Amino acid sequence: MSGKQPKKATKRPIRRAKQQRSKATVDAIVQAAAQILSESGWSALNTNAVATRAGVSIGSLYEYFPNKQAILNVIIDEHLAAGEAKLAEGMRAMSGVRCREKIVEAVVSGFVQLHQDDPRLHRVLSSEVPLSFEQKRRVAGLRSQILSGVALALAESGCDGEIKATILVDTAETLTHRWFIDKAGLPASTEIMAGELSKMLKGYLFA
Repeated sequence: MSGKQPKKATKRPIRRAKQQRSKATVDAIVQAAAQILSESGWSALNTNAVATRAGVSIGSLYEYFPNKQAILNVIIDEHLAAGEAKLAEGMRAMSGVRCREKIVEAVVSGFVQLHQDDPRLHRVLSSEVPLSFEQKRRVAGLRSQILSGVALALAESGCDGEIKATILVDTAETLTHRWFIDKAGLPASTEIMAGELSKMLKGYLFA
C-alpha cells in the first residue's frame, strides 16, 4: 500500500464502543465505509455517505469517528492485522521445510491468499488512501518478515537464501498483485495463475 501521509490522522474512534449495541453501530459504520471504498474509491468516501450506507444518523457516526480518516484507519488496521495473521500462518507452515519446490509453492500460495481477499478493497488501500507513518512501518515490517522467513528456509535447503528470497518474494508479490488487484490484470483462474507462477519461480530457483 502507498500514499501520502495525512497531515492530521485520528487513529482511533473518539468514543469506545463497549456495549453490544455500540459495537454493532461501529461495525456497521466500518463495513459501510469499506463497501464504499471497494465500489467507488477513496474520493467517494465521506461521512454522510457512510452514515447513509450504515443506516445510522450522522450524529451517531460522529460519536465514534471525528472524520473519514478515523474510519479509514480502522479499516487499514484490520486489513494489516489480517495480513499479519496470514503471514504468521505461512511462516509456521514453512518452518522446517527443506524442499525448494515446497518453499516456492508456499510463497505463491501465501501471496495468492493475501491478494484474493477482497481485491477491490485491496486495490484502493494499496494505491489511493493516505497512510500514517505507523501503518507504513507495519507494511514494511510484513515484507521484512516474509523475506527473512523465505531466506531462512532457502538457506536450510542448501541455497543462497538472501538474494533468491528477495527475487522470489518480490516476483510473487508483484504478479499476484497485478493478477488480482490491478484492473488490467489477466483474467484467469486462481489455479492456473498459481501454477504458472510456481513453474516460473521453480525454473529460476533450479536454473
